[in-house]
Amino acid sequence: MLNIALPLLLLLGPPGKADAARDLRPSPRPVAWELEFRFLDPKRIEVQIPGTNRTETYWYVLYTVSNNTGASLRFFPIFQIVTEDLHVFDTDMGISPLVFDAIRERHNITHKYLVDPTRAVDSLLTGEDNARESVAIWRDIDLTQNSFKLYVSGLSGEIRTIPNPSYRPDQPETVMVRGPDGREREQIVNPRVFTLRKTLEVRYNLPGSPRARPVTEPERSEVRWILR
Repeated sequence: MLNIALPLLLLLGPPGKADAARDLRPSPRPVAWELEFRFLDPKRIEVQIPGTNRTETYWYVLYTVSNNTGASLRFFPIFQIVTEDLHVFDTDMGISPLVFDAIRERHNITHKYLVDPTRAVDSLLTGEDNARESVAIWRDIDLTQNSFKLYVSGLSGEIRTIPNPSYRPDQPETVMVRGPDGREREQIVNPRVFTLRKTLEVRYNLPGSPRARPVTEPERSEVRWILR
């Protein structure tokens, strides 16, 4: 497990606006609360479905987070994997507890205090004695391309707002849409500004042929902080 000291680099701005956002970066020194985050690179596991001979494949990232800010903080991490063709995969809180059990059994020597992802989201007390070990889990992801990125937000309180260059003052900022439950909700379609958050970006390469890549160990190529 690695403890990372990260350079603070380039913003990933809204699609098509990279040039306009190029000068926006996280602060070179923390300007808000920041958690210490240590992690293992993504791993693959197959779990047998009870009552069948079928197995399902999952990817996961083990991590340890600690709060050395001197004050209790709410820990609410968001993990995403973004493939080379820009498909975004969020973690799934609805995954069977059997998957977590299999991961915990695999790492029971090095991660004795591993907690379920749903229990990781909670107040995080200050001090290394209160560090929390947990895991982000994804259902099988199509990792047949050359590379992918892992994003982790919720580790810093630094945010930045920038004007939306496509904002149209003659158009409504929100519209009402009907959700799956039949209820209408307000949805922002024409924001005046974008809110960007300091986010950890980890880039990985997948060597070998497309057929072999789903079972290949990802190779970490770069770690940096961005605004996203």
